[in-house]
Amino acid sequence: MIKTLIVDDEQHCIDSIIKLTESFDSNLEIVATCSTVDDAIAKTKTLQPDLIFLDIEIHNKTGFDYLESLGDYNFNVIFTTAFNDYAIKAFKYSAMDYLLKPIDKDDFIQAIKRLKKRIQPIDNAEQIKILLSNLQKEDKKKTIRIPTSNGFEILEIENIIHCKADTSYTYIQTKTDNILVSKPIKHFEALLTDANFFRIHNSHLINIAHVKKYTKGKGGYVTMSNQETIDVSTRRKEAFLKLFN
Repeated sequence: MIKTLIVDDEQHCIDSIIKLTESFDSNLEIVATCSTVDDAIAKTKTLQPDLIFLDIEIHNKTGFDYLESLGDYNFNVIFTTAFNDYAIKAFKYSAMDYLLKPIDKDDFIQAIKRLKKRIQPIDNAEQIKILLSNLQKEDKKKTIRIPTSNGFEILEIENIIHCKADTSYTYIQTKTDNILVSKPIKHFEALLTDANFFRIHNSHLINIAHVKKYTKGKGGYVTMSNQETIDVSTRRKEAFLKLFN
């Protein structure tokens, strides 16, 4: 059985998760529920749960306050939230699981299936550290967790020069490496557009900070900081040039 703790300050949300666990053969055993961060910290230390369903806003504190107070993460976390776009972006960077309220049954089932496949607890602890790092002040260097055939790599986003599509795979070109990832380029477009990246071509997503030169043409092309040249598609040219106005 997977010992499970629910942390949420709304009883109807706690009841919803309990009902979902009862309707789905998930091997989840609810060992306790908590409506405050302080109670959650105490019960986590006492009960040593395997899984935490963690709300973001908990009275005058947050789920992130809870994680920072613990420091040792021998458990998995599935966040539950009704809002907070910035936090959701951070979840995606770190590959953390989250469920949007009201929680959909199919989304819940998929989250539990992913949980059972996850390497734990070391893999999950690293995810939490990346999440908390990315939620800190804007001037901190943000990182992204990249799955590889042997595990994963942690990349500083500012060091990514561009991403290149290869069917359902993507090559990520950094200052020092070219990494093949089993994710389509649209996955990285969704993650990185808010981090100053732009899809200049169906096959290329570039870091604007690494553009060194634009050369005119039908669509033209850019020269990146590593001296690679990449074509700009004609239909994306106007939107691309507006970034430099």
